Amino acid sequence: MVTVQGLQLHFGDRALFDDVSFFIGSDDRIGLVGRNGAGKSTLLKILSGQLRPDAGSMGMPKELTMGYLPQQMEHDLQATPWQVAETAFAEARDLQERIASVERELETASEVDQQMELATMLAHAHERLNMLGAADHDPMIERTLKGLGFVGEDMHRPMAELSGGWRMRTELARLLLQRPDLLLLDEPTNHLDLPAIQWLEDLLKDYPAALVLISHDKAFLDRLTQRTIEVSNGRLIDRKVPWSQYVELRQQERAQQAQSAKEQQRYIEHTQELINKFRAKKNKAAFAQSLITKLDKLDRIEVDDVDLRKMLVRFPPAPHAGRVIVEVRDVSKSYGPMRIFSHAELTIAKGEHLALVGANGTGKSTLMRMLVNEEPHQGEIRLGHGVQLGYYAQDMPERMDPKRTVLETAEDAASDENRPRVRAMLGAFLFSGEDVDKKVKVLSGGERARLALCCMLLKPLNFLLLDEPTHHLDIQSKDVLKEALKNYDGTFLLVSHDRDFLHGLTGRLLELEDGRIRDQHMDILELIEKRKALQAADMGASSAREAVPRSTDKPRSDYHERKEVEKERRRVQGRVQRLEKQLSALEQEERTLQGEVMKSGIAPEKVEQGYARLGELAQRIAEVMEEWESASLRLEEMDEPTRS
Repeated sequence: MVTVQGLQLHFGDRALFDDVSFFIGSDDRIGLVGRNGAGKSTLLKILSGQLRPDAGSMGMPKELTMGYLPQQMEHDLQATPWQVAETAFAEARDLQERIASVERELETASEVDQQMELATMLAHAHERLNMLGAADHDPMIERTLKGLGFVGEDMHRPMAELSGGWRMRTELARLLLQRPDLLLLDEPTNHLDLPAIQWLEDLLKDYPAALVLISHDKAFLDRLTQRTIEVSNGRLIDRKVPWSQYVELRQQERAQQAQSAKEQQRYIEHTQELINKFRAKKNKAAFAQSLITKLDKLDRIEVDDVDLRKMLVRFPPAPHAGRVIVEVRDVSKSYGPMRIFSHAELTIAKGEHLALVGANGTGKSTLMRMLVNEEPHQGEIRLGHGVQLGYYAQDMPERMDPKRTVLETAEDAASDENRPRVRAMLGAFLFSGEDVDKKVKVLSGGERARLALCCMLLKPLNFLLLDEPTHHLDIQSKDVLKEALKNYDGTFLLVSHDRDFLHGLTGRLLELEDGRIRDQHMDILELIEKRKALQAADMGASSAREAVPRSTDKPRSDYHERKEVEKERRRVQGRVQRLEKQLSALEQEERTLQGEVMKSGIAPEKVEQGYARLGELAQRIAEVMEEWESASLRLEEMDEPTRS
């Protein structure tokens, strides 16, 4: 489908691509991987036609359609997400006009060859139109926007009112609705929450197009790709396996190369000994010369270079703090009529490692800003004794002054006692030599993220707030950061939608939903499976209700029917009230117990028993909450006819 031959591209003295060739087939699902700055995004720009290489050629069918999602793009800020999505069907409108034109020509065509050519054109146009589904595109637009997280009026708000992440989702929706023959996606999961990532994953799994995907989400790559191309040192390493298998395969290949190179070296040394032994003897000179010729022609085995550079992240020991790190009491937050939190409660103890999870818009970043006093709110948020807080915001890489150098930025962030260590710390984050004199504005997204993380470590901290710290980091850097956080002796609260990053990192999740903070004492993969099971159960119950046959018996009188309905309504209402009382009692017990285990002087076994009971309470609260939601929904459904 797409053939690339002899591709070359240089940036100054550096060869980004040096005579590389590859082919993309119509059924290929390719994961494009490599370190930050290796050239992955640049390669997508070349494939999409946005960047011309220094040399090489690229061939593709004339009728090939291509969709490209870059990491950064310009938007029509006056248009709404719905209007942007509608532009995906411009091709469909052109096809409909073309079909009408060809049909008119076909009616008047007299020659057989002309008729055959027009009929073929007509068949191709109809096939493409059917793929686009243009006959009923409004439901497709709504389904796609909803899948990516848009709800209600958000679909019709001007892009100027939306954040960069939501604008990116809009562009992604347009591309998916276009149904191109080849999708080029550069970090499409950036700014997507877990439900949207799972929706996109399910959609792309059976998507009728070739795919070239850049992602640092290992789980996403493994589920969607069957071929991996690594960009490394100006060349491409191409293997027909997904990412995890690729890593193992490359380790095996390098081990085999090293063994073969070792054996070849032994052969070379032995041959050289024979040459030295026989070259001075007249009757053996010809033999020695043949050995020399053989060595000259020998293809030397080279072990593939591996970029072993990686961040050396080690959080310094956390300064002493009290037993309670932060307390959130009766906190509420709204933006106009939109409620984010309602009487939220939360206690974080010293040394806890937690993650905030939930769909976009539930208030994860808002809560982070509230904790650092960047966001006004109602209620009390109190930091504990001796807490020294560090905050990595989602836009932290963009907050840095683009005119300052890497070294100046780090020196500004360092405490007085850490200023002598700035160069060493920058080296640990892969900024060495002349790199420290680069301006921030010329750094890649991954380099800025590394610099922002480095700046955090140049201050003594015991409570880290990290809002999407893995955005733009390559896979190796994410693994290093994860290991450092595992070994951190302080407290952290983390926001991330990367399942692989969260897996095994935290055992306590704070799930934000419906203005509440729910404690979930489980791993992220357990929570995902739990949510899937609940969703499947809800869908099954809904299907069962729809499948119940209507009675063919003679209808009862309106009076008796209303009486039965009212009786059922009272029963459901009573259940809702009982569950609300039960929920209130459980939450009161939880608050009381949280205060008791935080008291100084309490025996260790009492603390252990208290935390065990808190875990039981959190689980029971979640169960009762689900029952209450189900009953409340049933009550709303019963009240709906009355309101209408």
